[in-house]
Amino acid sequence: MRHRRKLDRSSPQFQVRIESIAVKPFPARRKRRFAACVLAVGVFIFLSDITSWPDQLRGRRRVNQQDEFFRYVAQELDEPSLCEKIPWSAESPGGFFISPSYERSNCYAFIAGRTKNPWLCWRVKRLGSLSLLSQQTSMWSCLGDAWRGMHAGVGISAENLVRFFTGLGYEPDTLHLEGITPPVVSVKDFDRQLPSQPDIVLRIEKAIGTSGSLANNDSNAAYLADMAALVTKSPGWCARIPEDLPLVTQRSGFHDWCLFTLATNAKNPGLCRLIPIPRHAMDPRMSLRAECDRLTHSPYPPGRYGPEVPDTDDRMRAVIAMLQYEIPRAKDLPLQDVYAAYRLFLEELNRGSDAPHTAARQRFIARVRALRPIRS
Repeated sequence: MRHRRKLDRSSPQFQVRIESIAVKPFPARRKRRFAACVLAVGVFIFLSDITSWPDQLRGRRRVNQQDEFFRYVAQELDEPSLCEKIPWSAESPGGFFISPSYERSNCYAFIAGRTKNPWLCWRVKRLGSLSLLSQQTSMWSCLGDAWRGMHAGVGISAENLVRFFTGLGYEPDTLHLEGITPPVVSVKDFDRQLPSQPDIVLRIEKAIGTSGSLANNDSNAAYLADMAALVTKSPGWCARIPEDLPLVTQRSGFHDWCLFTLATNAKNPGLCRLIPIPRHAMDPRMSLRAECDRLTHSPYPPGRYGPEVPDTDDRMRAVIAMLQYEIPRAKDLPLQDVYAAYRLFLEELNRGSDAPHTAARQRFIARVRALRPIRS
């Protein structure tokens, strides 16, 4: 029978050996480098959110309408230099889970996100201490927006935009002289609305009379007779137009075209017979009278013709003056129409790169930079 030997726990076999291990000391040079890195990061974070001393001494204030205008035009033109017009003292109040921020920082951050330009984020500063529960505008949030891209932006009321454009020296009646947008008031559109005026026939009769042939060189009177013919559906007005008076927009004469449009609108083949066939016509089947017969006998409804519109802006103004109508001025239009014209102007400033667009953009930016700040 084999017996197990009982070991003594106090024997050396059960004693724990404790040995000391030499630890190499942390080099002083590494300590200095580490401390310098921590200090540099701290200074960098601090400086990224500090404001200028003049702004600190001046104190902060709420954003005013001029600050909003500067930010609006800066984002519309992707022009960060205009953000400099917003002082660091202008503070945006924030909102639900959105911390207050510098309006100037918001201006830089929005442009950085829209243009994906991270270099603008170096100009963005955080307002106040770091918050983990609210969204903050800072250099770091700006870098994220610039990386992802951003299509948001701020708006401005129609009243404020029109007022600031007036302060910059722009007028809706002369805005087209910048060379990048059409006139706010279109003379052609106004001329096309004349047939719907309730007193148009009386004004035409007062301008050119009610009978008798018109002068051979009086195209302005011919435009009025053509308008009266289509409004009253009377061919007598067409008969007053000289047969040899040319029409710039058509191959046929003014007299024949007046009868053609009147007959086609009324689907009256009898009026087509009043259109003479030219003596030099090679084939009468290709004449304007033949075309008139075809359209008036067609079972399908034809398109309606309107009165002829004068071929030049000056002639349109002359015809309107004969009727003693006053062309409306752009500044008398509703506010929303003037606002739309200025919005279109801003879009064009940032759309074209040709000489007119470049010159107009430079003039606009110079006017904005010269705008005096509002005391608030």
